[in-house]
Amino acid sequence: MKIFAWTLVFVLLAIGGAIAQTTPEPVIPEYSPPMGFVVVRSSAPGCEPTCPEWISAEGRIEAGTPALLKALLKKLGHRKLPLLLNSQGGETEPAMALGYMIRASGLDTMVAKTVFSECEPDTNACGRGGLRFGVANPIGAVCSSACTMVLASGVRRLADSRAFVGIHRIMLPTIKKIGGNKTIVLVRVPEWYERKIDRYFTEMNGGSWILSAMQKTPDDSIRYLMTYELLDLNLINEFGHGDTHTSIDICKTTPPAESCRTVGQ
Repeated sequence: MKIFAWTLVFVLLAIGGAIAQTTPEPVIPEYSPPMGFVVVRSSAPGCEPTCPEWISAEGRIEAGTPALLKALLKKLGHRKLPLLLNSQGGETEPAMALGYMIRASGLDTMVAKTVFSECEPDTNACGRGGLRFGVANPIGAVCSSACTMVLASGVRRLADSRAFVGIHRIMLPTIKKIGGNKTIVLVRVPEWYERKIDRYFTEMNGGSWILSAMQKTPDDSIRYLMTYELLDLNLINEFGHGDTHTSIDICKTTPPAESCRTVGQ
């Protein structure tokens, strides 16, 4: 009976992965703004006065990104909100710095977009009391390249079968002289840096073949992983729907989820 149960689980995962793979690949914009972090409160009908909240993390991972998250976490204090990722990646060093910070803070990660219902995250005034409202949407959300390092750092890690998690060969920017001018070009990482990345994924309890899978995919393309591969690599450790961390149902339990907060009406 146990063998049959596990066989059924893997069949279902394979089907889920196949569905994700046959879904049209996301359209990647030529330019992605730097990653920003915004605390969002669910605008789903019927959740007030106790609603789930999360951190929206969207955009390119750059050198200054870890400082932004550090400032937000300091402002939140002891509150642990799930981090929703929608990013095409960026620089590896800041991505690892984000990962160590997220793991040390005990946060969960999930691949999903935030659809803002009242105003965009870069506006000064947003909703009552300065709150930003929206809903989480995993459909078409992306976490690729260096973003996978951030995804792997969550305590609970989830990517809906309708989201896209992609990998490719890791490259490092370096300055070279071309025609007498200094130009930034991307070069393959040296072995010592590969070992550093491998250590990082090991510390995050990632699968042993993450790095080798990355290095087999050319840097000018993306290999989107199926659900069973994500589980095998331990890039995610939960299989389920994308509203696991953001549904209003998590606030109706006793006690409510840690990410729920009651606001006076």
